[in-house]
Amino acid sequence: MDQWKRETRSGNALFEQGDYVMAEQHYLSACHLADIFLMPGADPEGGVAALVVSYQNLAELYRAQGQHPQAMSALQAAHARLSHVLSAPGLCHAHQQALLRGSGQVRMDIMNTVQWLGVSRQRTYRPTPARHAATRVHH
Repeated sequence: MDQWKRETRSGNALFEQGDYVMAEQHYLSACHLADIFLMPGADPEGGVAALVVSYQNLAELYRAQGQHPQAMSALQAAHARLSHVLSAPGLCHAHQQALLRGSGQVRMDIMNTVQWLGVSRQRTYRPTPARHAATRVHH
């Protein structure tokens, strides 16, 4: 967990400095390390929290650069990973509960991102008036 914390702190510092390329490398490394923490027998709360935070940081980095599809992909990857681990047989109750909480949190982030993108597009989208409305074909 110490290496994950170092990667996360380094990524955060680089993000704050505007060095997005290097921050991304540290965040991706943190995601990889956090994935290892999801293994059965590991601290379920800490492992799930590390994974969620790692992918949230990565998504925020992409949003800051206007790369909204990549931000959504990062959140979807976190949700897929949590769902995959949750489907494993023989998980203890504590592990299942931690995974469910983390999955719910990521789902909320996904919904907020979708909502934000919809509002953002509504603000910038200006439909052009239909000039030939009479010739429009309806199916």
